Order: sequence, then C-alpha cells, then structure tokens
Amino acid sequence: MEINYSGKSALIVDSKLEDLGTLRQILGRLGVGQVQVAASVNMALSLMREFTYDLCFAAYDMGKSEKNGLQLLHEANTELIFPASSAYFLIVDPESSELLFGSLENSPDTYISKPFDQGKIRHRVEKQLRIKEAIKPIEQLLDDECYEEVMEKGEVLMKHYPGLSIFLQRINGIALLRRRRFSQAKELFLKLTHKRDLPWAEVGKGIAYFNLGEYDNALSCLNRIVDQQHICVEAYTWLARTHRVKGELGLAVTLMRKAVMLQPTVPALQSELGNLASQTGDWDIAKDAFQRAIKYSRYSAFQSPAHYFGLVRALIETNSNKLSEVEGDVIRVLEDVVLDHPDDQEVMFRAKLINCDLYRQKGAEPRLEQMLQQTWNFYLRMESDNQCKWLDVMVDAVHGSQLDVDVQKKRKELSRSMIEKEWGKANYAAMTSFRGGDLDRAFQMFGRANELLPSHTGIALNLVQAGIEKAKRGENALWIMLSVRDVLSTIDFGSLPTKQQQRFHALTKRYVEQYSSLFGVVDESGDNDPLSQEL
Repeated sequence: MEINYSGKSALIVDSKLEDLGTLRQILGRLGVGQVQVAASVNMALSLMREFTYDLCFAAYDMGKSEKNGLQLLHEANTELIFPASSAYFLIVDPESSELLFGSLENSPDTYISKPFDQGKIRHRVEKQLRIKEAIKPIEQLLDDECYEEVMEKGEVLMKHYPGLSIFLQRINGIALLRRRRFSQAKELFLKLTHKRDLPWAEVGKGIAYFNLGEYDNALSCLNRIVDQQHICVEAYTWLARTHRVKGELGLAVTLMRKAVMLQPTVPALQSELGNLASQTGDWDIAKDAFQRAIKYSRYSAFQSPAHYFGLVRALIETNSNKLSEVEGDVIRVLEDVVLDHPDDQEVMFRAKLINCDLYRQKGAEPRLEQMLQQTWNFYLRMESDNQCKWLDVMVDAVHGSQLDVDVQKKRKELSRSMIEKEWGKANYAAMTSFRGGDLDRAFQMFGRANELLPSHTGIALNLVQAGIEKAKRGENALWIMLSVRDVLSTIDFGSLPTKQQQRFHALTKRYVEQYSSLFGVVDESGDNDPLSQEL
C-alpha cells in the first residue's frame, strides 16, 4: 500500500522545543501535509478539540510536575477527541517503553525514541498506517459505540488478517467490557494470556473479574501488572476499587498513594485518593490529593466541583482546632469553584452550604445564622427542579435553627411538585414500598429514580439500602450486591455534607458485612450503625 503522506495531518507534543522542531522537519521531509505543534498537554487538548489528526507524536516526559504523553492520550480518549483510527506514537526511552503499554484502552499504538532517526520513524509510521487502514472499519464502529457490530466485524477481519489477530481481539475485549458482557470478556482475556505475556490483557481480565465479583482473582491479575512495574492507571484504579469493596480502605489508600507517586499529574488518581483518604479520616492526604486534582483537571474533562468541595471539607477537618486560620483559604477555594463553574446554581448553593458548615464547626452562631439565611434566600431563587433536588440537604442544614419552620413549610409545598416529576414519582413509590415491606418494588423504583436523576445522592443511598435489605433474601443476591457496589462507586464521598457522609459510612459497612455473609469474604467490621436506618 502506497502511503499518501500529503493527505495526512500530524500533531507533535513536546516541551523540548529543539526536539519538537527536529521531528517537525522529519515529518515535513516525509511529505506529511499538515503538521501542528504543542508544548504542553493542555495546548494539545485545545488543538484536538478543534482538529482531527491522523498522527500524534507525544513525549512521555514533559517536565517535572507536568502532564505527560500518556495522560494526553487518556484525557483525549475521555473527551472522545482522538479517533481510534488515528495513530498515537509515544516518544520514550526504549528501555522504558514496555512499562508504558499495560493499559487496555489508553496505550499508545507504538513508540519512537530520541535522538530521532528518519528511517526508523518512516518505518514505524508506515507500519502503523497499514495496520490502521486494515482495521479501520472496526475502529470506526468502536468510535460509533456499535459494539455488537465491532465483535461481528472483528471475527471477519481476523480471517482476512490473521497476523492482526491480537489487535482485533484487544478491540473485541474493549467492546465486551463496554457492553458489560463480563463473562465473555473474561474468557477472551484468559485465552489471550494463556501463552502470552500481554499486560493489557491482564488488566482486561482483572476488570472482568472485578465486575463479576471475583475479587481475589481481580487482585491477582492487577497486582501482577503492578509487580512488573507497569505504569498503568487502569491497574491502580481497579486495584484500589477492589480493596475498597472488600472493606480494606487502608490498603486502598496505600495503593493509591503509590500510584500518584508514579503519575502525580493524573487527576483521576488524585481524586480517587482524595475520596478514599476522606473515608479513612486521613484528611491531610485528602487535602493534598484534592488540591492536585483541581490543579491537573482544570480545563479538562476531569474538572469537577467535587474536587473543590472535597478540598474544603479536608481543610475544615485538618484544621478543626484553628479554623480561623484557614477561613481565608476556604473562602478562596469556594470562590474558585464558583468562578470555574459560572452560571451553575447547584455549585453556588453547595458553596453556601459548606460555608455554613465552616461556621457551625467554629461555633460562630451569629455568622452561622447569617449564612444560613443567605443560603435560604438563594435556595428560594433557584429553579424548581434544583429546589426539589436539594430539598433534603436544605432541611438538614437548617435543622435546629431559626429557619427550621420556614424550610419545613416549603418542604410541604415542594412535596406535591416532586411527585409530579418522573424521578420524584419513582422515589415516592419506592419509599412507600420500602416502608410497606415490598423490597422488590422498592429496589426497582429506587433504581428507576436513580436512573432518572443519578446526581441525587439521597436517592442513590436509598437504592443502596434497599438493595442490601433485598439481598438478604438470597434471590439474585450477587447481581443485587454488584449493582449496589456500582452505585456506591459513583458517589464522591469527600464532597458530601456531613450527614450524608455518616450515612455513606454506615451503608458501606453494612454492604461489606452483607457481602461477607453471603459470599464468605473476610470481614472485620463492627456493629451496624443505626444511621443507616434512615428510610
């Protein structure tokens, strides 16, 4: 196949401008029609949002405390701005290259090394473009999320291109995981790793094991990747999740701390560490993690208000005896979250709520009453949907204050409005069923409400509680417990109000105990916390 370089576009990402210029000259001599450059990952992401590139060359090492070339691929894939049909070349030392290919979905296609050699680069580029051309139909289907067609087309292409069998089976494995066909994914990855050392397949197998509730097998696979010193975000993330659901939060925190030492600029890792450390009360660790999550997620798909609110709670907890000294820092973080999420009523409301918590913990009653009044006034100006969504949190915030009567009156008014909304109707039906002992319908309707309004933490926790109670009956217990686990995993613990954090703790403890009782997992938890009986 003759390569038409004049019709190709390329992006080069490197903080070393001399090397960047050298590679640009080489691509120009090859005849690449359009070459653009970026000196940082954020600059590259901005370009990727505007243009589509056939080739991307990104340096792994972009400087100390700077996002690296692997992180660029991860963030571009998350934003869906780098097509699977495009070729990604990581610029890395040859001796380090094998350690950077452990990820299932976020590995480069191949690597090149410095000093650049035009002949070697031409060979690598031509090889990858031929592969990409051959498997283009299946990668296009993957981009379009046509997963059934991906698997069907994959079988056909393997017959035509047996030499590309590994490439195609990797794509099939990704499709199976995205379609939640975990048993089939497990069998595929087991076959792939039977006679070959394929770190990315081990990661896929570990993910499949986790989602099937086979936690010891998941730990075995994922630890193998870490023991081989592969720098793989997915391995660390799924290891931490596995330890977390087994109730081994201390191990999860330790693992995530090691992970962020290797990849300190990955906000997903920092956020995971912040939430885990918040659950164990390691607030100093949580504070540092949330600070870095904010820093490295800004202007990316990973930017989230939860990082800011998690940081504020960590600041309050780590300075509980000297809150006056950090009050200015708290205010600055809350100002930042509002500025970074303009015109978002919920963010503004949450900022005011957590400010109330600061004054409450300080024991500054006059300022607390003043801040509660400001929060209440803002709440009344919010859209009806947001008022309904945050009603229970508003009720908790003013409990025992002068506003309690006014808020309770508003609660009665909004109760009628909520039942008219689809999520409110489902939540009401679930509450009624739960209190009447109909756990099957309660679990079903809480699930429906959570599907309609997944950002409502109260509904999510109600669903968890109903699921735990329903699983005691034994019927479909594993499926129910895995569903409950997935709901818990979507909640950003660090940013929750105090009462919701307490309830989350209690329900998580009950989840671990119930899983242990049903499936024989070792559990060292104490007695049930009555706070979990809120419904």
